[in-house]
Amino acid sequence: MRKKVMVVCAFLLISAVGVGAATYETLHHFTSWEDGQNPYAGLTFDAAGNLYGVSAFDQVRDGGSLFKLSPSNGVWQLRVLHKFDRQENEGVVPIGGLAVDEAGNVYGTTSYGHNLDARCGSVFKVSQSGFTHLRYFNRDGAEGCYPQATLTYSNGRIWGTTPVGGTKGQGTLFSVDTSGGSFYFYSFSGIKGSEPLSAFSLWGYGTTYSGGWKGKGNIYRLDPVKGLTNKHSFKEDGKAGYAPMGDLLTLYVGGVRTIYGTTSAGGAGGGGTIFRLTEVEPNSDRWTIRVLHSFSFGDAGGWAPMGGLTADAAGNLYGTTSRGGDNDSKCGTVFKLSRGAGSRWTHTVLYSFDYWGNGEDGCLPTSGVVLDAAGNLYGTTVEGGWYDYGTVYEIVP
Repeated sequence: MRKKVMVVCAFLLISAVGVGAATYETLHHFTSWEDGQNPYAGLTFDAAGNLYGVSAFDQVRDGGSLFKLSPSNGVWQLRVLHKFDRQENEGVVPIGGLAVDEAGNVYGTTSYGHNLDARCGSVFKVSQSGFTHLRYFNRDGAEGCYPQATLTYSNGRIWGTTPVGGTKGQGTLFSVDTSGGSFYFYSFSGIKGSEPLSAFSLWGYGTTYSGGWKGKGNIYRLDPVKGLTNKHSFKEDGKAGYAPMGDLLTLYVGGVRTIYGTTSAGGAGGGGTIFRLTEVEPNSDRWTIRVLHSFSFGDAGGWAPMGGLTADAAGNLYGTTSRGGDNDSKCGTVFKLSRGAGSRWTHTVLYSFDYWGNGEDGCLPTSGVVLDAAGNLYGTTVEGGWYDYGTVYEIVP
């Protein structure tokens, strides 16, 4: 495969805004040139504390960028590692989040390509020796097409999903080894789920946006014997909402396997939910579901969470809503969900994006946040910023 020479972005744009007990800082304003525009995916840390991400488009090669943000003397510097080029024989438009292995190699996907080989997208790898495509999805879509979800790395293999393609045209779960030599996939259909937009978790669970028993999405498991199995179906009038898009968060809570997730619509307030699955007995693969918070459409607390959740050492949950907030922009929020007495959970808005109000903020966070060792939060917005092409931001709670 052809390798690209890595280039460095020649600009760093930072602005800070204080918000109550939390401090918001824009680490980067995308310009749509070398750095690209519209980062739909969230950020990924490596072991050294560097952040990696992708932007979907740009005005140079119209294919998006892969970038790295590194801290240096208290300042984050952005470096472009690869420019995706529609004129070259490669995939373009990276939408899904990245994975990093123990050696520091970075893996991601492109969702599309103009040449026949890359028409359904690709899986790529960036190592010290450069950039290479590990796998092109077959142009007939039989193995999956248009990958958009965050990748998961485990034991020398990369796992991911495609929202369409496969034997039934309803998406696939795929796995490829880190050399690109071994590839296999599972096809979604009907009650097993359809349109998987979230990552595949290390415990073997994930969500689909539609499909399931009621056609409004489900939680699935990859069973070693049975293949894809339906563990929970969402429904339009259900308390837990429907249309899940964010990645699942898997944790042991008090020694019990626990899964947290979000739905982008429905629930008591119509604006989506935060839910929790708790295993009934150890390793039983039987779960009870509880709604921890319901978002209300049109509310200042935000609505339509499209990203997944993350947790700190104390068990507090953090995430984003793509819309809402306590200002006229309604550009979304960053929130905290804290466990209280009597199994109650308290929802707190840490920050409301105010693109119209101050001209600094981003708008429309479609992914969740990641935490560093100090408990600071980092994420991306698809729109907003100085040039309205999206941002990378930091929040210190």
